[in-house]
Amino acid sequence: MKKKNTVDQPPLIPDTPQVTIRSEMNEYPPGDSVDEYRNLKDANEHLAGKEIGQQNNNL
Repeated sequence: MKKKNTVDQPPLIPDTPQVTIRSEMNEYPPGDSVDEYRNLKDANEHLAGKEIGQQNNNL
């Protein structure tokens, strides 16, 4: 016959659960690498728009 585990284990769900919201803007503190990433992202968006326009003109 198996013995029951008599050790008290903490509950898996806390008594007062907390919900947090994170976004890309708040994920990283401002700095050179973050600024460079945003500039690169803007440049890629601009180039992608020009590429899509070129493909539409070719139709």
